[in-house]
Amino acid sequence: MNLLFIINSLKNKSGSERVAIELANKLGTLDNFKVTLLSRDTNRNDAAYPISNNVNIISLNGNLFDFYNKLKKHIAVNNYDHVVVHNMGKLSLLCAFLPKLKNLVILEHVSFVSRPKNIQLLSKIFYKRIDQVVTLTRNDKVQFDKFHSNVMVIPNFSPFPVAKTRNNDSKEIVTIGRLTDQKNYIHLLKAWKEIYNLIPDWKLIIYGEGEHLQLLTDYIKQNSLQNVLLKGVTSNIQKVYEQSAFFVMSSKYEGLPMVLIEAQSFGLPIVSYNCPYGPSDVISSNENGLLVEDQNVQKLADAILKLASSPDLLQKFSQNSLLNAANYQPEQILQMWIDKVFKG
Repeated sequence: MNLLFIINSLKNKSGSERVAIELANKLGTLDNFKVTLLSRDTNRNDAAYPISNNVNIISLNGNLFDFYNKLKKHIAVNNYDHVVVHNMGKLSLLCAFLPKLKNLVILEHVSFVSRPKNIQLLSKIFYKRIDQVVTLTRNDKVQFDKFHSNVMVIPNFSPFPVAKTRNNDSKEIVTIGRLTDQKNYIHLLKAWKEIYNLIPDWKLIIYGEGEHLQLLTDYIKQNSLQNVLLKGVTSNIQKVYEQSAFFVMSSKYEGLPMVLIEAQSFGLPIVSYNCPYGPSDVISSNENGLLVEDQNVQKLADAILKLASSPDLLQKFSQNSLLNAANYQPEQILQMWIDKVFKG
């Protein structure tokens, strides 16, 4: 089976790039699957994550008009059985107008309701050209069900096996993601301001880079926050998870965050805003973490303090995280893709 994955870029160390590469790598190892990853700007040597030699890489540079024309020509001379678009909002609309596609599948990486109203409206009109929509969460499927008849839920999988042991002595709270408005780390710092003096032996560590770096740096300095570190990009994400006590997320919106699935694989409990839509699919509140009223800084602070102050709760949530992590291992997720999309 000849598969084409289309994505804007593979250069950034973020969730959608990681999902696209991991999925391509895994499928590329299977018999009877040939996978090509096509983007607007990325070659094999400058991709954010390692790409298997079993996966073909194509970069079609230029503006959006140039990209569309080059993509149309490329598809015309290649016999792809399925074209999968890793969509963050606009790319699916562009690809909906490509001619001579056998099976056009859109994998939705961010929640539908978080997109601009004009993109939502255009999607409702032009998604009739798309054969199948794959969402990462149950709640997002509900939105697409309103205007599309073939919607499947297939979650992301963890690139890490389920850990056998946990470091229960850690007092590091971690979050990982790009420093952008979506991730909303200013709320996390405001929550930390409320509680850091109550748990002086704990640290908050933020990994990532992005346009909000100066905003966050200034807030830390202006408020003399203690025990909080902006660490930039990590080259060893596994070590970060292994040395952390629990994970925290303050996003305004998500798809199905890879970082939550990865964190669970290492037995990390999770504290997160109940934003649209991913966290509620991963977190069962008071079982493997705490879901917090969306965008309520005080309740986010209370939840972090509660978990940091309770070793028994940390232990319980950690054990349940490891149990839930089994649902996000590659074998069963790949089988869902094969059964529900490629052979469906």
